[in-house]
Amino acid sequence: PPRSTLFPYATLFRSLVLWTLLFLGVRRLTRVPGRGQMLLESLLSGFQSLIDSTMFFEPPAKRRSFLPLIVGLFIYITVSNAILIIPLPHVEKPTSDLNDTLALGIIAVFYAIYCGLRAKGPLGFLIEMCGPMFHGHGSFMAVLGAKLSALFFFPLRIVEEFSRLVSISCRLFGNIMGGAIVIIVVSTLTYHVLFPQFLYAFFLVFEAALQGFVFAMLTLVYITGALQEE
Repeated sequence: PPRSTLFPYATLFRSLVLWTLLFLGVRRLTRVPGRGQMLLESLLSGFQSLIDSTMFFEPPAKRRSFLPLIVGLFIYITVSNAILIIPLPHVEKPTSDLNDTLALGIIAVFYAIYCGLRAKGPLGFLIEMCGPMFHGHGSFMAVLGAKLSALFFFPLRIVEEFSRLVSISCRLFGNIMGGAIVIIVVSTLTYHVLFPQFLYAFFLVFEAALQGFVFAMLTLVYITGALQEE
């Protein structure tokens, strides 16, 4: 069948796998954690440490509020890319489709903009978009020149935000597609001897976790930059 008829079912299948793994990890929370609970606790504490070290200027409660988004992006990208371990037909990596990576990029970039608007207010955010020279003082000509600098910096900042969206989306798409192409080419040239199934699975999981971690960290950097005062 054509891909368009398989895509919704593949998406539902990935969501089912993700929710099943999360359910198994938290169904029996105890003081002495089991393997699943320990893995989730280590994951959450590790990412919380990264958030704390990056957003050190924010109060602890606000830093914790960003944990679900950052961890959610990491888990979704990792599980979605590692889903090929399950030997089922018509199952493919969602991030090998530019539409999926573009949607993730929109979430990351626009949420960072939202955080900046919420922290600084619409006026403060707009003034920041006008560049560092906008708060000029001194003579009339100096102030006028500082205000006119917004004609240069404001379009530049718009291009910067758009380039973030393009770069974070295409980076994930290109890395996933590039890794898949390398595996196929090398496996074909070596008659599938160099990449046996267990090595392929290890490479697949490692690549999936790495790309999920990089995307989550870039999202964290974008949000941190939007919250900081320039």
